[in-house]
Amino acid sequence: MRAVVCDELGKPENLRLGELPDPAVGPGEVGIAVEAAGVSFADVMFVQGKHQTEHVPPFAPGMEVAGRVVQVGSGVEGLRAGDAVAALLYDGGHAEQATALATECFPVPENLSAEVAAGALSAYLTAHICLTWEARLEAGERVLVLGAGSGVGLAAVAVAAALGGEVVAAASSAEKLATAEAAGAKHLVNYREQDLREATLAATGGNGVDVVVDPVGAQGEQAFRTLDWGGRYVVAGFAGGAVPQFKGNHLLIKNRSAVGMVLMHYRERQVERMRQSVAEVFAMLADGRLAPPAIETGSLADGPRFLQRVLDRDVVGKLVLRI
Repeated sequence: MRAVVCDELGKPENLRLGELPDPAVGPGEVGIAVEAAGVSFADVMFVQGKHQTEHVPPFAPGMEVAGRVVQVGSGVEGLRAGDAVAALLYDGGHAEQATALATECFPVPENLSAEVAAGALSAYLTAHICLTWEARLEAGERVLVLGAGSGVGLAAVAVAAALGGEVVAAASSAEKLATAEAAGAKHLVNYREQDLREATLAATGGNGVDVVVDPVGAQGEQAFRTLDWGGRYVVAGFAGGAVPQFKGNHLLIKNRSAVGMVLMHYRERQVERMRQSVAEVFAMLADGRLAPPAIETGSLADGPRFLQRVLDRDVVGKLVLRI
């Protein structure tokens, strides 16, 4: 099968379009004819050998796909050939075929395109879990989203707005903030031109926010100081390269909390909650309650270039390969 091939760990620019063996479908697994595959920061980490899970070359990156079931392994119930699905993978998504665990394979409404399903899956799922299960967001609460021009950041803006939150979007450029505004942000902060804390407090009438969703890390200290009484800070990643530090007395002063959210925890230990979140996200996308991701599509041959763009932070929204 055709695939984006990583022959050795290193720079995304060293990837190539080539051939890999068709994946085998084992017990509890589902074979998928891939129609679309998302490109994420995790894929870049796979290729560089910097992810917490090991990926042995040669392999194809890609952790989120959408397509049609072509084969069902033994012990799998509720899925059959021809079903439209989206799936989380551990790699291998940037290829014509992929294999996924049945527990991580989700029905896709027929009126939802493969591009939107693949482009939304990991980012919108991450955002929904951060906001519902970890932050326990309630309608009317104020949410600060960092990195609001990224895939996860824009997803958090859209999901928070759909759940009734008042969203403050923080990003590094006017273009990214315009995209965040289209996704549902009420207040916009350019942290390269404005003081993040001061601008956020001003936007919220001096009250601060109830929730921070942070997939970046770099503005952690300033963002934490925007939290109101009972505020919840959710760490969703370190795309900016810095790891935020939380002082115990700052947590205590206003009864604040800080929690980490890694999708792997839900994939391995909270499967039903994960599946519930995916179902809710897809339902909201299908009926228009949730703004879809801002998608830029390319072919399988664009895979190496798209991953390099993610590494270079030259992306607004979500990149998706059409296969």
